[in-house]
Amino acid sequence: MRLQFTVQEFQTEAVAAVVDCFAGQPRCDPGTRNAPIRLSPAHLLANVRAVQDRAGLPPSAALAGSAAAPDAPHLDVEMETGTGKTYVYIKTIMELNRRYGWSRFIVVVPGVAVREGVRKAFEITAEHFQQTYGTRVRHFTYDSTALHELERFRSGAGIQVMVINLQAFNSATRENRRIYEELDGFQSRRPIDVISAARPVVVVDEPQRIGAARALESLSRFDPLMVLRYSATHRVRHDLVHRLDGRAAYQQKLVKRIAVVGVEGAAGTARRRIQIREVIRAHLDKERELAPRGVKVLSLFFIDQVVRYRDYGRADLLGEYARIFIEEYRALTAAEPDGPYRRYLAGIPVERTHQGYFAIDRRTGRMIDGDSSDVDAYDLILRDRERLLSLDEPVRFVFSHSALREGWDNPNVFVMGMLKSSANVVSRRQEVGRGLRLAVDQRGERITEGNELTVVTDESYTSFVTALQKEGATGTIADGRLLRRFPLNDNSRLPAFQAALARLERETVFRVEFDSATLVSRCVAALDDQLVVAPLEVTVRSSGHHRTYTFESDISLDLVREVAGRTALTRRTVSAILAGLDPETFALYPNDPDRFIASAAALINAEKSGLIAREVVYRVVPGHRGILPDRGPRVQAGRAPLSKHVYDHVSSGDDPFARELDARDDVLVYARLPAGFTIPTPLGGHHPGWLIVHADRVVVTAGRDDPARLACARRCCEALGVDFTDAVTAEVLVPSLPPVPGCGAAARRSPARRPPW
Repeated sequence: MRLQFTVQEFQTEAVAAVVDCFAGQPRCDPGTRNAPIRLSPAHLLANVRAVQDRAGLPPSAALAGSAAAPDAPHLDVEMETGTGKTYVYIKTIMELNRRYGWSRFIVVVPGVAVREGVRKAFEITAEHFQQTYGTRVRHFTYDSTALHELERFRSGAGIQVMVINLQAFNSATRENRRIYEELDGFQSRRPIDVISAARPVVVVDEPQRIGAARALESLSRFDPLMVLRYSATHRVRHDLVHRLDGRAAYQQKLVKRIAVVGVEGAAGTARRRIQIREVIRAHLDKERELAPRGVKVLSLFFIDQVVRYRDYGRADLLGEYARIFIEEYRALTAAEPDGPYRRYLAGIPVERTHQGYFAIDRRTGRMIDGDSSDVDAYDLILRDRERLLSLDEPVRFVFSHSALREGWDNPNVFVMGMLKSSANVVSRRQEVGRGLRLAVDQRGERITEGNELTVVTDESYTSFVTALQKEGATGTIADGRLLRRFPLNDNSRLPAFQAALARLERETVFRVEFDSATLVSRCVAALDDQLVVAPLEVTVRSSGHHRTYTFESDISLDLVREVAGRTALTRRTVSAILAGLDPETFALYPNDPDRFIASAAALINAEKSGLIAREVVYRVVPGHRGILPDRGPRVQAGRAPLSKHVYDHVSSGDDPFARELDARDDVLVYARLPAGFTIPTPLGGHHPGWLIVHADRVVVTAGRDDPARLACARRCCEALGVDFTDAVTAEVLVPSLPPVPGCGAAARRSPARRPPW
């Protein structure tokens, strides 16, 4: 299974926050050494403040300094764990190269676990980024015994990235000191001199663990052009240019909701047994819900000692926690009623469904406590995430040490058992962060329903939540003991609701027909009328005076390829559009090629989406799909049960709107449509809001979306005999959106003939 990546606005904003700090920097062709920053400190500070202002961040009084690079910019990016900061800084590397020509980068990580996660991220995103940028990053992990890679870093073409862990250049061991020694096998050069000569851009992953004075002094030996720091938990602040904290991430539905189950009133082995039982119970509940949808459910136990899982003094090698797990797992699965899920469980032997991941002693081959400096035992959990996500892989429960606190993110961790105490707030947040990513199905695509992480801890609910939120908002945290999945009630069986649901459940296919000439002519007209690309400007300041120069860029780009990559059109269609432009429009290209390409692609996408929205035709075909599950999502019972909803309770965010519908005389019955339900459109699935049944009509409310996709969804509902309104959503009243085109196009989600372009 291959993870699927899509361009997301919140990640694009994080990239722009860094890249725009260097606006006005002339682009230089990539070479063996990054070109120096040509901006004056005043210009750079003005850029930083402009970025901070648009993000609502406190403005920097002066450019921050650090012993890691006394004369270089130091930019902080704060992103909640699970929101894809590794993806963001890889894309930032690509953008810095495209806009300014910088091509030598170092990613510094605090340990082997993070290093392996970063290395894997470069591998699995390579194809995705190549589609956008037309090139791949050439990355390698620093190894003092394989210095030929440094030679490529020095002189190789394209974007060169070295990933290095702190110990490799900040340790006193003989092997790690080789980076500072003249080596016969390296032409009597010092590796550190080869690295520093490139004036690399240094990216620090998890800087809160690389802040000691000695580490900063070691970083300075790289002679960084700039230092970019990415973390959810910065301890030392520099120039903060982007912030996506836990609350914002949750509100934007970028991370899982957290439910905490606190086990109190027991001690020692009895408490641990209850915790393990509750982890298994929560796992089975979640798996029962998601396995039919092709979603692998994983649970992660954090423990303090290997012997509690693997006891080499026993004949069966099972530690205390492993024995308890097997006993409790067998008891809980035996109580599962007969059916498809029971048969699924029967096909997974208990011995194969759990696994431990710890450092390995090379001499004995045994699992040991430690900082996981040996990654041999981590292949499945660190390197082969896709296999662990497969339903064919029997491992569902993972026991590990706190070494996985950082560096390992698996989107399908739904349950965590904290079988160790952690008084360190940063560590606690990092551990919980291992399960915050949104889950994916067997196609590698994110799911939108069921994203909840249950944390089973040996503390009270209140004390754990208080400690978790001490360093920053972490979004909504529910008491897991109070969450329930309410069954469909009598309202769902009303004939009027059953008839309305039957309409919406019918299958549809769509067809879009128009010739490429129509698209080309519309795009040419839009570009000639709307495309504006101002010339690049450079300001030179001295002694209180300044001069501003405009110039044409000498950037050489494959214009057709770049536009085709951003619009999903063929090169032939893009060539026809560009060839049809007014010469004055095309003459804007040398002013700023990057902006010309981005603006032209946006206008083309808008025209393409608008044309699709106007020409799409839906047809109802035999077949139907289930929409409402027998039990709703897990929610906490709020006020009195709802009187007209098909479940007695909805989530707290939906409750105010539900109460409003309950009070309306013209509403017979209604339902919050599940997040997994989409209306198929040629521009990607649309997630609607509510199904509302009136005496004389059936209404589906729109979710937030671009106008073109909303227009397609309206056409689909018309074919189904259902009214579609974009007047309301669950959260807030919004103005009606125009029924014609916006911008952006997503992949097709419904069977239909391929459009002619």
